[in-house]
Amino acid sequence: MTRQADGNTNTIVKAIADQNAMIVSEFCALKERELQSKIDTQGDIITQLRNQISNDHQTLQFNAAFHALDDKIDAIAAKQPNTVPVQWPNIIAANATPYVGGYYGFGYGQQTGFFN
Repeated sequence: MTRQADGNTNTIVKAIADQNAMIVSEFCALKERELQSKIDTQGDIITQLRNQISNDHQTLQFNAAFHALDDKIDAIAAKQPNTVPVQWPNIIAANATPYVGGYYGFGYGQQTGFFN
């Protein structure tokens, strides 16, 4: 009977030891998952910050180029002559060649030719 009791006790002690080992293993796995999650979160934050820094740098470069171009456009615009707004259409078609007694323009006859 003592052997049976000792055997049962050893079986129970071994089962408890196995359970303890399994619990410790599960806690270690849980701790590892939590740490990996924190590492992943930190990696995501670092990536976002790097992207933001890159975006800010590109924006600064773009703004510098844009302002330089804007200054050049302003300088060119300042050199342009003044303009006067007009209402369209304000153009009248008229013959600008003066009529001189039967001759137009370069003295060539309209009604009479050279060879008449």
